[in-house]
Amino acid sequence: MKKTILSAIILATLAQTASAQGYAGTQFNDRIGHGQDSIDVISNFSLYREAFKNQDYAEAYPMWKVVLEKAPLAQIRIYQDGAVICENLLLKETDMARKQEIFKTLMDMHDQRIARLDDLNSFATKLTTTTKGNILCRKAYDYYCFAPEKNNEEAYKLFNSGIEDLGENVDAYVLYYFIECSYNRFAAKKDAQTREDFIQDYMKCNDICERLLEEAKSYPAEVIPANPESEDSTEWEERVVLAPEAEQIIANYQPTLDKCNDLFVRSGAADCDALTKIYGDKVEDAKSDLTQLNTILKILQNFSCDKSELYYKAADYAYELNKTPNAALGKAAKLLKANDVDGAMKYLQEAIELETDPAKKGKTAFTIAQVLYSQGKISQCRQYCNTALGFTPSLGKAYLLIANCIVRSAPAASQDTDAMLTRSYYYCLATDKCMRAISVDPSCSSQANRQIASYKNGYYPKSEAFFKGIKAGQSVSVMGETTTLRLR
Repeated sequence: MKKTILSAIILATLAQTASAQGYAGTQFNDRIGHGQDSIDVISNFSLYREAFKNQDYAEAYPMWKVVLEKAPLAQIRIYQDGAVICENLLLKETDMARKQEIFKTLMDMHDQRIARLDDLNSFATKLTTTTKGNILCRKAYDYYCFAPEKNNEEAYKLFNSGIEDLGENVDAYVLYYFIECSYNRFAAKKDAQTREDFIQDYMKCNDICERLLEEAKSYPAEVIPANPESEDSTEWEERVVLAPEAEQIIANYQPTLDKCNDLFVRSGAADCDALTKIYGDKVEDAKSDLTQLNTILKILQNFSCDKSELYYKAADYAYELNKTPNAALGKAAKLLKANDVDGAMKYLQEAIELETDPAKKGKTAFTIAQVLYSQGKISQCRQYCNTALGFTPSLGKAYLLIANCIVRSAPAASQDTDAMLTRSYYYCLATDKCMRAISVDPSCSSQANRQIASYKNGYYPKSEAFFKGIKAGQSVSVMGETTTLRLR
């Protein structure tokens, strides 16, 4: 009697209304077969789900397999649960034959889901609808992380198939293991082809991560004002609280970007000498092909090979074909190496004028600001930082450079308390700029916090402030701006 009631409850609870062709409009009980098969499915589904909830994956596995075999269209969750069950069992299994059997089941399950994808999607909800690319990426991840005898080439092919199908909508965990797989593949062979593949893969992953981290900036951050009267010292400074959406993007894609950069540095794949060997002949072959030249220029720029003769040659060829931003940047780099700053500045300015993408305009304007900063031209540097922010308001690095410009503009250190107080205003204003950097660009939080920590030594001492009747949190003016007084 209890089983009959339980079955009825399961059927009622798991019923799903669909929205497309195939099995659209059907319910759970319409997709589990008839007669004894349906009874077996209901019983095993109930039992495996109970074991699954208790994280008893060994007990859940055989019952889950029955459901998958007899009713592969019963519910989408059997594929989601199946991946978790098999992955957990593979982590603990020590018997190789048993491990091979579970792994084969996992791979076959992914293939079966792809084969039945249209039918499964026909009754899926918005959250459970998926694509072939998503499944291939999960299969690639499972193969790479759980195969008893892993083959990097096979994993690499699977990752590439999935990522190619998805385009730019790739989950962070997929990119994380894909770039690791590409790195391991290169490290094992270290030939020209795997080196070039790894470089291209790095750029692909890097571009996706940076695009999504840029997207995180679009979610407004909440700035909580300083409360110097609080007994809690953590409230004495302004705090920036990121939007949950931004936090999630950063939590997922920042570690992936860090992984990409770490493996890139470790690999030595983009050693300038190695890149020269790979692309030396290609530059000559492509001297009439602007698209190929621009691709090579981008690679050489990204991998710090923009001071090489090969880079200058590619830039010269590209500039002769058409005055593009990349070509102008290359011409500027060549002149900077020759210490012709004025000549370089003309090409950098031309690169801004030729560029149509505001983000790239901002990046080039920021490059000019960095050149000016290195030349000690602090006022002009700030001007170009503001120009960069005009093109790209979320360019946090520009605010950080402005902060350093402000500190370099501060009066010389003095033992005179009044002069010391005035000097501290500059450090407080610089701190404001760092806080602004965090609010528009969460990805630069670490650098901003390091700068703020270094500026604190320039704050006015609390011991001196007490005798002057000065309190933290007061508004003061410096360099034509208003800032909040901070004390140390």
